Amino acid sequence: MTRIIQDIPFLAEDTTWDNWNGSMLHYFGEEPLPYVTEDNWQAFANSMTSLSTFSVYGLPGPDSYSDWRDWAEAIILIVNGPTS
Repeated sequence: MTRIIQDIPFLAEDTTWDNWNGSMLHYFGEEPLPYVTEDNWQAFANSMTSLSTFSVYGLPGPDSYSDWRDWAEAIILIVNGPTS
């Protein structure tokens, strides 16, 4: 299985969905990640977690999260590891 070589170099807490989704497309453009509107963030999450590059991390799906930022922070922690 392929693992991503770089960390996710941006946080979700101080940005908009459009910027976060766009940054994911920029940094991981080799992956078929969709650009979706904020009200469809779950479609992006489902797409991302189904890709083999990311699925090796055991990323959670969006169903347990009511806000995209909470989901994004969870996946950033899993991919990047703890910061302290």
